[in-house]
Amino acid sequence: MANGNVWELEIKSSIPASKVFHEFVLGFFKFLAKNVIPKEFGMKFTTLEGDGGVGSVKLMSFVDDQFPSVKYKVKGLDLENFTYTLVMIRDDGHELSLSEMKVIPSVDGGCVFRQKNTDFEEISEDEIETHKGQLTQYFEVFEATIAQISDDH
Repeated sequence: MANGNVWELEIKSSIPASKVFHEFVLGFFKFLAKNVIPKEFGMKFTTLEGDGGVGSVKLMSFVDDQFPSVKYKVKGLDLENFTYTLVMIRDDGHELSLSEMKVIPSVDGGCVFRQKNTDFEEISEDEIETHKGQLTQYFEVFEATIAQISDDH
């Protein structure tokens, strides 16, 4: 990595670690498609290789190619320790960024969601703050969705 950035984000939550890991981290793209991205964009995910484990490659695309497609490759997955690592890949195979996610259980029954991103190409501080802000918003939507489901039951 000649030029690039490393940034981290940490979010505390009252939701149990296993639920955050399985539904927000591992289910992130399905969560986005169902709860965040407007349906008319037609966001879809296709598994190109693998079964979801290490080495699996997924493609995120949109109807009518109105936004660029993005490939993700799973680099690490530890279900017991709630860690997940994936790399975003351009169509030419060049790795753009590495995301390392960990969910740490708290003694109060909640958890801490931690993401460390390594961008292999230089991005501005404004872009980093935008990424952090979006991820924080997505997490807030996730928490609200979980709370709504709990209220409905």
